[in-house]
Order: sequence, then C-alpha cells, then structure tokens
Amino acid sequence: MKDIVAVITARGGSIRVPRKNLRLLGGKPLIEWTIQAALESICSRVIVSTDCDKIKDISLKAGAEVPFKRPSKISKNIPSVLVTQHAIEFHEKQNNCNVNLAVTIQPTTPFLSSKNIDDAIHMIQENKFIDSVFTAGPVQQRPEYMFSINEKTKIAENIFNNVLKGDITVSQNLKKLWHPNGGAYVTKRKTLFEYGSLIGENPGILKMSDLHSVDIDEEIDFIIANSIFEETKKIISLQDKY
Repeated sequence: MKDIVAVITARGGSIRVPRKNLRLLGGKPLIEWTIQAALESICSRVIVSTDCDKIKDISLKAGAEVPFKRPSKISKNIPSVLVTQHAIEFHEKQNNCNVNLAVTIQPTTPFLSSKNIDDAIHMIQENKFIDSVFTAGPVQQRPEYMFSINEKTKIAENIFNNVLKGDITVSQNLKKLWHPNGGAYVTKRKTLFEYGSLIGENPGILKMSDLHSVDIDEEIDFIIANSIFEETKKIISLQDKY
C-alpha cells in the first residue's frame, strides 16, 4: 500500500455548536467516531490537526497521532484544504517522502465508516481519470424549488427561473443529485497542491445514505445523531436475541 495519510481536521473553536468535537455522542466524544473509522481503514497514518489541547489528549487516547499543534493562522474559519496541505507537508518533511493520497476527514460526520473510507480510496485507485473522491449524501431539498426574495418588490423569484408546474413538480421525475456530506475527501497529491482543492476537476462520488450522512453543524444535528445512535442500538439488540 502506497503512502495514504488521513488528516482529521478538528479545531477547538466552533461558533454554532461550541466545542462540538468534544461533545458526547453515544457516550464518547464526537471526534472519537471518525478516529476509529480512520484507524480501521487502509490509511497508513492518521493525523489529527488541532489547536486544542483537550482534543489532542482525547485523540491520542483514541489512537490517532497529533504530531504538531495547528498554527493559529489556519485555526480560524478557513478552507479545509489549507489544513490538509499543512499536515501533508509536515508528514512529507518528517518522512522525506511524497504522499500518494491525502484523505481529509471532518469529525462532524460521525457515521462515516472505515468501509466508506476504503471504498473511496479504491475508487480513485481503480479509475485513472478521477483526481479526487468525496463522500456524499442524496439531495432532499431540490434546488429546482429554491427561491430568493427580490428586496425591491418582495416577490419570490426562482433561482433558476423555473416555472413550477407540470412534470417538474414531481420530484421523482428529477435527476438524482448528491451533495458533499463532509465525511471524507480523498485527493491526489497533485490536485491537493497544484489545483489547490480537496475536490479536483474530475471528482468521483462515494454515495452514502441519509442516515450515514448526518453532518453536525447545528444543535438539531446532535439531536438527530443521538436518535440514530439509540435506534441503531435497539436494532442490534433485537438482532442479538434471535
């Protein structure tokens, strides 16, 4: 296996959900979920990039590496690609090598599995035309039905100038769409540094279900995630009885 480095981006600050990477989900800190998935994947190294000592301590106990403290200049609301570039450059300098693939993981998608990560890696390895792969969930809020408000007339305007009548109003007739769910981004080194993005010009999509695509950005997302966890426990418990 060539050098495949996972970078879990976990800064201490969070505006909408304070200290969310430390919040408990199913009895353990949120960040532990993705650390476990990454460690069970085929990635050759799992690095947590953080500016928070508490996150560092939890990450080390969970089995990840925290070989540096993230600089303050990349610990604000900035593109994740900068955080991954910094971690990969650190790894390459430390080991005098170039990575093959960088796997960027956000701890806010707790139901990402090691199989999801591995499948995304295999996808990019098996298709020479793909320069990156991102995990994605199905789009439920259709863009065809989205409106903005004209501030002058106060009239609602369809963002695509669609006329909502006839076949377009039947969502089952519309093309299936997918959105990045924040779980994992597998990126070739050239795309990461030369194109400067986690998602390149020719990306592939690793499809995940709605349930597994829960991305914690708001308080309600924690409620949803905990509900999924509790219901999953019940299902597993029933399966064990029969």
